[in-house]
This record gives sequence, structure tokens and C-alpha cells, in this order.
Amino acid sequence: MEKFQHGGQIYDKFGKPINFLDFSANINPLGLSEKILQTLQKNFRGIINYPDSNATELKSALSRKYKISAENLILLNGAAEFFYLYCNVFRPKKILIPVPSFSEYERAAKSSGAEVEFFLTRAEENFKIDVEKILKRNADCVIIGRPNNPTGNLISIEEILKLAEKFSVVIDESFIDFLPIESARNFLSEKIFVVQSLTKIFAIPGLRLGFAVAEKNFAERLNFAKDVWNVNFLAQKVGAVALSDEKFLKDTRIWLEGEKKYFAEKLSELPIKIFPPSVNFILIRLKSKELAAFTLKKLQEKKILVRNCANFAGLDERYLRLAIRTRTENNLLLEALREIL
Repeated sequence: MEKFQHGGQIYDKFGKPINFLDFSANINPLGLSEKILQTLQKNFRGIINYPDSNATELKSALSRKYKISAENLILLNGAAEFFYLYCNVFRPKKILIPVPSFSEYERAAKSSGAEVEFFLTRAEENFKIDVEKILKRNADCVIIGRPNNPTGNLISIEEILKLAEKFSVVIDESFIDFLPIESARNFLSEKIFVVQSLTKIFAIPGLRLGFAVAEKNFAERLNFAKDVWNVNFLAQKVGAVALSDEKFLKDTRIWLEGEKKYFAEKLSELPIKIFPPSVNFILIRLKSKELAAFTLKKLQEKKILVRNCANFAGLDERYLRLAIRTRTENNLLLEALREIL
């Protein structure tokens, strides 16, 4: 199970939270918007009721925001739920996963008995996915992050369409709202499935909320296979309000554009390898495994948590992933790294 550990592990052995400055989870550092806080306060007593099993309000908000027909929507208890749902409904015999990538792709595939084959991308090529080489492989399905976690790579729409000529393609766009780019949702087909988290952008990972889009008949099968109350009452209320908060999304993108550049430039002054970021996290590589272990130990002593990438397929102990947070928090990490390195 250690292979499938994630960031955000801020709890001690008794389950009590430790006061870490957490760079291990890629959550919007702008935090909860005022609209979300007000919605939680207004609806808290509503948890005595079952959630709306049709999630009518949330589906309407998603349809308006992303121009999606409700018949194509699958609502999720976080984006990760979709990989298990997809694998257990469609039962692909073999799944191809370009790595390094989010470990739940592999875990979901194995939970359904699928054979997993990795397509290893190379650090020397900034982990670029070679679509032509993938097309030479045999598989029923390919699962790809866009942007990819932890590398930040962005596969193009043209490349996705090319892959869909041969494979069923599941595109994980959990971080897409951080960027002003076109979504693969706009190219939905019987071979293309798109899943998106709402917990990263709106800083609500504790509520668990996401959605996926699929061709109508496939969406019906996926919806039939999931728990009817998989999205809780508060998550439905918060999601419906958050999706209409254009100011919050605009502020997030303005913050990221400036802070991504600043943080990457300052990190590049240190004796580490920086991989170009696209969204709110940066993959780095230290010179040795021993130095990386020493760095992690010293950061933890300073109550700073970063993501050890040793359990990502295709990476090793030298690699760390750093969330991009506020300027003050980023400077605290930079100061600590300068002292340690």
C-alpha cells in the first residue's frame, strides 16, 4: 500500500493533524472563497437530510459553467472515484499508463483485474509523451493526466484525438481550471472520457467533489453503477455556488501566473534540477538520493511537508514535488531549502 500513498498526510499515528506548512498537496492556496464559507454556514443544518440523489442544482451549475449536457455528466466523490468506476464498468483487459503519473490510475486498473503496462517517459525529454510510440503498443485503454501529475506536462487535443483512433482514452483534467486552455470535454466521443476534480481549484479536498463526462449511453452505464448518494449534501451545495464564482477563478489564475514564474526562478538559483511547471506544482530533482532524504528530514524538522516522489512509477528518491503556495509561504520554503542545500 505504500506504493499508493499521496500528499497531504498531515496526520500523526493517532489521526490528529500536525501543524505542517503543507507543500505536498496541490490545493489552491487562496483557500475557501467567501461564497463557499457562506454556503457552508447557510446549509450546515441541512445535513439532517439525504442529499438530492439527482443532484439537480449541481448538475445545472456544471451544465452552465462548462456547456455540458446533463445526460453526459457523472458526478463523483472526488475525481479519483471515476477511475475505479470506469475500470469496473467497462473491464478493459489491458490499460496503458504513461508514467510518472497519478498512482490511482494503476490502483484502479488492478482493482478490476486489468493488466497494467507502463509507458515510461524520460526526464531528459521533460517527460514528454511520445504519441507515435504509444500508438505502437497494444491496449484497450490509455489513461493520461492533462496537465499531468507530477510532471506538469500538457498533451495536446490533437494528440488525444490521434490516440482515440486506436484506444479508449481517459483524460484526467483535474487541474485544468488553473489554466485558460481548451478542455478535452469539447471533443467527447465514444472513445474519449474526461474527468475533472473540483477540490483542487476550490480548495475543498475534505468535501470530495468531481465530475466526468462521457457519451450518453456510457454515462448512463457509469451512473447506474455508482452509489446514488456518492456526492454529499454540503458538497452539492458548495459546488453549485463555487462554479458561478468567476472572480475567484480569475483571481486564482492571476495569482498562479505570477507566482509560478517567481517560484520557478528562485528555485532555479539552487543546486537542483527544475522541470518546467504548467500549473500549481513544480517537480524538482536533487543530485542524489542521500541528499533528497536529508532534505526531507530537515524540512520535516522545520514543520514543512513536501511530496516525496519515490513511489511514482518512473521516478526515484531524488525527485520531490512542491506545491506552489502564497508568496510568503513560498519564501519560507525557499529560505529553508537555501539553508539545507
